[in-house]
Amino acid sequence: MRLLIKFGYFGWQFTGFQKGNGTKSIEDTIIRVLEKAGISSSVQSAARTDRGVSAISNAFAVDTERKPSMVMGVLNGKIPEMMFHSYAVVPETFNPRHCDYKTYRYIILGGNVGPYLRQALKPFKGQHDFRNFCKMDGRNTVRTIKSISVSRKGERIFIDYKGRSFLWNQIRSITAYALEHSYAENQGDPFSREGKYPKLMDPNGLILTDITYKGFEFKDGMSLSKKKYMSSWFQQENLRHVVMDNFAFLAE
Repeated sequence: MRLLIKFGYFGWQFTGFQKGNGTKSIEDTIIRVLEKAGISSSVQSAARTDRGVSAISNAFAVDTERKPSMVMGVLNGKIPEMMFHSYAVVPETFNPRHCDYKTYRYIILGGNVGPYLRQALKPFKGQHDFRNFCKMDGRNTVRTIKSISVSRKGERIFIDYKGRSFLWNQIRSITAYALEHSYAENQGDPFSREGKYPKLMDPNGLILTDITYKGFEFKDGMSLSKKKYMSSWFQQENLRHVVMDNFAFLAE
């Protein structure tokens, strides 16, 4: 069968996402465990997050003859720094990149955000050519952002981006631009600028919060002991790694 597995991780604990990227990439870590257990020798990922970017619910597909509970048990038991929390059985030809939406959250702690942050982000919603707000890798730079929302919880500011697909560094570039222009009431059109916008937010502030798929029923795949372990781990982690002061780039 083909399993679609959702999982989370702290990005700074790995040398990148893609297989072969450094000594401890996320894909390599998963594949090594699956191979050793005789489950599979490959995975197909839904989103290859930038180095340092974390996830609550990224996803990958794996073909296996083993029971889902066994696969989830092996992954959660052998990779303590990741949490494999849910799964769905999908058609053999299903590609996990064909999702309905991906949702990313950028977290900001500290510093002063200007009163026009929402206004600065508004032009990026909808379909645009984001060539000046990404690292180009040969893919089509026209993308559609379905929604962008800003919320606050205590000292933390959350910027949530929802879309079907995003480009390399796209969200970090947009966020940096919006923060830099959050004090200007008359901001102009960001897509009228000439050349690539040169600044990026730190990857540690970005989290892939979910990838949504219609038509599939996801089942809980984590044991109670693993849930307790992960809860304790999250509480003990120093939040500065994720919600650090991201305004240093303005002085560069």
